[in-house]
Amino acid sequence: MSDQDDGAGGSPDAAPTGVSAVVPDALPTVVHDYPAAVLLIDTASSQVVFVNDLARQLAPGLALPVDVEEWSRAAGLQVTSGGALGTSSTPLARVAAGEPGSGRQVSAALRSGATAAREALWAIGMPLRDAPPPLRARSLLVLMPLRFPEAVADVQTAAAAGRAHGSVLASGLAIAISDPTTTGPVIKHPDGEESDGEDDPLIWVSPSFEQLTGYVSREALGRNCRFLQGPDTDPAALVHLRAGMAAQRTVSTTVLNYRHDGTAFYNHLVISPVFDADGELTHRVGVLTDVTQQVLAAREREAARAEAERARREEEQARHQAARAHHQAEQSEQARRFGGLLLTLSEALTATTTVADVAATITEVVCTELGAAGGGLLLADHARTRLDFLSMARMPATTEAAWSRIDWHEDAPLALAARTRRAVFYPDSAALLAAHPAITRHAQVPVMGASANLPLLAAGPDSRDVLGAVFLYWERPHELPAEQQAALAALARYTGQAVQRATLLAERRSAAEVLQRSLLPHLPEPDHLELRARYVPAATGEHVGGDWYDAVVLPDGATALVIGDVTGHDMTAAARMGQLRGLLRAYAFDREEPPSEVVARLDRATVGLHMDTLATLVLARIEQDQQDTSSGMRRLRWTNAGHPAPILLLADGTTQVLRSAPELLLGLLPDTARTDHTHPLPPGSTLLLYTDGLIEHRGRNIDDGIADLRRVLSTCAHCTLEELLEHVQTELVGQAPEDDCAILAVRLHPEDRPRPDEAGPTRMR
Repeated sequence: MSDQDDGAGGSPDAAPTGVSAVVPDALPTVVHDYPAAVLLIDTASSQVVFVNDLARQLAPGLALPVDVEEWSRAAGLQVTSGGALGTSSTPLARVAAGEPGSGRQVSAALRSGATAAREALWAIGMPLRDAPPPLRARSLLVLMPLRFPEAVADVQTAAAAGRAHGSVLASGLAIAISDPTTTGPVIKHPDGEESDGEDDPLIWVSPSFEQLTGYVSREALGRNCRFLQGPDTDPAALVHLRAGMAAQRTVSTTVLNYRHDGTAFYNHLVISPVFDADGELTHRVGVLTDVTQQVLAAREREAARAEAERARREEEQARHQAARAHHQAEQSEQARRFGGLLLTLSEALTATTTVADVAATITEVVCTELGAAGGGLLLADHARTRLDFLSMARMPATTEAAWSRIDWHEDAPLALAARTRRAVFYPDSAALLAAHPAITRHAQVPVMGASANLPLLAAGPDSRDVLGAVFLYWERPHELPAEQQAALAALARYTGQAVQRATLLAERRSAAEVLQRSLLPHLPEPDHLELRARYVPAATGEHVGGDWYDAVVLPDGATALVIGDVTGHDMTAAARMGQLRGLLRAYAFDREEPPSEVVARLDRATVGLHMDTLATLVLARIEQDQQDTSSGMRRLRWTNAGHPAPILLLADGTTQVLRSAPELLLGLLPDTARTDHTHPLPPGSTLLLYTDGLIEHRGRNIDDGIADLRRVLSTCAHCTLEELLEHVQTELVGQAPEDDCAILAVRLHPEDRPRPDEAGPTRMR
C-alpha cells in the first residue's frame, strides 16, 4: 500500500500546533497525567514484552510477548491516508526503533460498536541506548492522543534531546534487571553465620522500582526478587513464572507481593530474557506494575454481579414459591417414599452373598414397596451375546419358557436396555408391542401392565460393562412417574453393585476352595493308629485361612502330629500357612529330635527368612519304646507354642486336658526356650487336636469352649472317629461358623487285636 501524504517524513512542522516549551524529563508527565499507550519492545526480536493498561485496551486479547507488527494489526493502526501502518514505509517496528526521530501520526480503531470514529495518535519510539546494558536492547514506544498537543510536544522534545533513557528510568515503569549467570554476595546473618549468595540476583533497579516496593537499591541489589513474596503469595503464580523463566521465554502474571513496610500489593510482573550474540541468556528484565486497584475493582464487580444474581434468583424464587409449594410437598413425599425404598433395598442387599439372593431380594422389595407384581434378574454372558434369567418364578403365569434366554441383539426391551445401557419403560403390553413389532418372533408376550427394563452396569467411573438386566412388571397399565423411574434407576445401580459383589465372592470362594484342597494333606494310617480330620471354613469371607493340620510317619517309626493357626483370615494367611507347613514337615522328617528342638529350628527360620509370620501350633510325636510295646501302651511327646491344649478322650468316656505351661507363639523371639511334655496314651483312647475356631466365638470364651468340648467328647467314647468329628462339628460349630477351624483326631486301637475295618487299610503316607 502507498504511504503518500501520510506524514512519513516526520518533520517538526508536522507536529500539532500550539506546543509548549521543552520540559525536562517529560515522559513521567505523559505516563501519569495523560492517557498514553506505552509499550516496551525487544528490538532484537521485534516483540512487545510489556504494555500498560491503555495499550492493552487498544489490542485486547493478545498474550505477550507478541510481534510488533501483529500488535499493530490487532490495534488497527493506520496511516493518515487510511492504509495499514504495517504496509507503509515506516511500520511500527521502525517507529519503535526511532525512525523518524520526531515520530509520526497514526490512528487506532476504537473498541466500541457505538461509533465508527478512530483515535488520532502520535507514535514515537525511543530506543534506550544509554540505559543499563540489558535495557539497551529495548525501546520505549509511546502512542499519545493528538488531542493533548502539549503532551505530544513534550514527548517529541524528550526524544530529540536524547533523554529517552532518563525518561524511562524516571517514569512510572518500575524496572528491575537480574543476572542469572551469577550469584549474589555472601549473606551475613546477625548471629555471625554466613550463607551462600542468592541465585539470579538483581543488578539494577529503576527509581520507580524503589518507589513501588519501598526497597532502595542497596537493599535490593544482590538479592533474588523472591524477597517481595509473602505468606499469601499464590504458589500457582510462582510455578507459572518459574516455568517461563526455565524455558527462557517472556512470562507474565499477576502476583501478590509485599512492600518494605509489609503492605501488600498486586504486582503485574513481566519478565523477559536477554540473550547475547551467541544466543546465550545473559540477563532478565522485569517490569512491575501496581494493579491493586484493578484487581480489587474486578473483585468488587464480580461480587456485585454475584449479589445481583443472588437477588435475581431470590426474587424469582419468591415469585414462584406459592405456585410450587404444593408440588414441592408432593415431591417431598415422593422423595421420602423412594428414599425409604432405597434404604430398605440397600440394607437388604448388604446381607446377600449370592446372585440368587440378590434376585430374590430386589423382586421382594419392589413388590412390597412399589406394588410391582413380580419380575426377575438376568445375567449377561461373558461374550455379551445373550441374557439369561436366573429364575422365572416371579414372572407372569403365561410367560413361555423361551423367554428364559434373550439374544443380545434381538428386538426386545431387555436387550435394548442392555445394549443402550439405559432404562426402558412401557405403560402396558400394547405400548411394548408397538415399540418392538418383531418381538413375537421370539415368543408371545404375556399380558401385563406397566413394565421396567433396567440395565445392570458394573460399578466404577471408567467401567461400562453390562452385567445383566432387571425386569419388573405391574398388573395394571399406568405411566411410571419420573420420580419412580429415577428410584428404579437407583435400584438398578444398587443391584448392579450387589451382583458384582456376589460374583466376586463366588470367584474368590472358588479360588479359596482350590487353595484349601491343595493345602490339606492325605493322612497316613500307620499300624493301629486311625487318623481323621476336618477343616471347617468360616461362613463369610474367602472360606480359607491360616488353620491347618498335618501328620507324618517319621523315619524312626514315630508319627508326628501338627495342629496350627497362622494369624489372619484370608488368602494371605493361607499362603503363609503353606510356607510354614512345608518347613515344619521337612524339619520334623530331617532329624530324630524332640518336638521342642524342631519348633525352635522353625522359629529361627521364620525370623531369619523374614517370613513375617505369627502362628500358634502344637507339634507332637506318638512314640513307643520296648517297655511300651510289651504293655500295649503308647506315649505322646509334644511342645506347645501358644496353642489350645490337646484333649485326651479315654475309652470309659472321661477326658483329660493336656495342659502345659504357656509358651510364646511362633515368630516373635527366635531364641525362645521350648519345652517337651509327655503323657501316656492307653489303648482305645482318642487324642483330639484343634484350633481356637472350634471352641471360641462371640459369647463363649476359651475356658467355656473347652468345657463344652469335653462335655461333647464324653458322649462319643463309643462313636467311630467320623461320627465323633461330625458330632463335635455340629454341636460346637454349626452351619455358619464365625471362624475357620481345623480338627485332627487320632484313635489308638489296641495292638492285641486286628485293625478295625472302620479304621481303613494301613497307609504309611
